[in-house]
Amino acid sequence: MVEYASGDSSVNSSVSSETAVESLQRLLDYAIVEGSELHLPVFVLLLRTANLELAKSARRKLPLNLGSPSLCDADERVAS
Repeated sequence: MVEYASGDSSVNSSVSSETAVESLQRLLDYAIVEGSELHLPVFVLLLRTANLELAKSARRKLPLNLGSPSLCDADERVAS
């Protein structure tokens, strides 16, 4: 259960979200080390992929509709 200390739940929610992401990254890092020690290359590859996707989703929180290129438009991503 998540409890908020103040009435501004948007601020607390983003802090809580960042903390959850950091905790999940630490957990993935630990599991990668354990998988490496146990010589489980496919398991480690899957964990590294999950870690990469987590990092990408954390960076994806960009403000929308502020004149920045769309994240969904392939033509804009291919340009340059």
